[in-house]
Amino acid sequence: MTTSTRLVCVIAGIALLAVPAASQDAGPRKGEFPPAPPIGEGGPLRPGSGRGLIPPPRVGAMPAPWVEERFQRNVELGNRATFELRNVFGDVRITGVDGNTVRISAIKRVREPNKEAARAVLQNIVIRITERGGGVEVFTENLTGPTPTLVDYEIAVPVATNVSVRSPFGGTIRVNNIKGEVRAETSGHMQLTSVARVKAAKAIAGNIVINGAEGDELNADTLSGALQLRSVRSRTIEVRTVSGALTASDVDCERCSFSSVSGEIEVSGGLRRAARYLINSNSGNIRLVPEGSVGFDLDAITGGVARSEFPLKQTTPSPSGAGARVLRGSYADGSAILSLSSFTGNILIARPQSGTR
Repeated sequence: MTTSTRLVCVIAGIALLAVPAASQDAGPRKGEFPPAPPIGEGGPLRPGSGRGLIPPPRVGAMPAPWVEERFQRNVELGNRATFELRNVFGDVRITGVDGNTVRISAIKRVREPNKEAARAVLQNIVIRITERGGGVEVFTENLTGPTPTLVDYEIAVPVATNVSVRSPFGGTIRVNNIKGEVRAETSGHMQLTSVARVKAAKAIAGNIVINGAEGDELNADTLSGALQLRSVRSRTIEVRTVSGALTASDVDCERCSFSSVSGEIEVSGGLRRAARYLINSNSGNIRLVPEGSVGFDLDAITGGVARSEFPLKQTTPSPSGAGARVLRGSYADGSAILSLSSFTGNILIARPQSGTR
């Protein structure tokens, strides 16, 4: 099936999944994709709050005229310990477990009121599993034409597996308890929990939440969604958003880079001695909340107003006439290096609120 045909299928599927406003109740119905929360409303996200960034998993059968067919298969993982999934449209949940078996469960769904036609369409949705080079590859082949379809996966893999998952036309990706490398890409939402090494996490029109990650490198970016990090330990961290809010709390790194084009950025938590923190937003505000006893050396430049609630010892003179737009100085031992910039937004170095660490 061509890319344009697939895109038509996806758009049609999303439209058909929607419920008219007059018939909606107070909460999302089973099988629906709850809309992403408004971006940028009410200021930056508070670390750890979630605020409904990730829709709940789809539970139970979808209402008629959706017709479904279940698929299951177990495969032994080889020495290379890699698992790769390529889906077209649908939710994916991957969980690390003990043992050496990959357990694959899927539900193929088609929106077709004619049961005979639905069965014919379901037969054309092929889940192809290949064992190659000590790894397992799963590919969804959709040969159904314009009929709206989706495939949801529930997969268990050995905990040390290197995981690569891609769902380019939509759906939420969830990865939990994986100690190998993780690479994930979707045009929907993404949630990574208790993962060791996030080599790449990309979402085009969805939110990304990473809660509990460690390793040498973490890379994540989203185009029009929010991005939230919590309890992350990594030598380098590089995360980006274009129009969404970016929040990070309890992050430990040697070099951290947080950037957004038009979203607000909030970073809170303890600083590491000799670590470098680069925080940049083109038109959003920046709020940094250092916690603990580690001091910092600050260089903040903005087209708005820069302010620090910490007393700063001047280290280099500010440009003449700069006013509050350039803020330089050190606090305490000055061991962490902070470089902050915003073209039109404000910058605030804030003290922790009472009762926070």
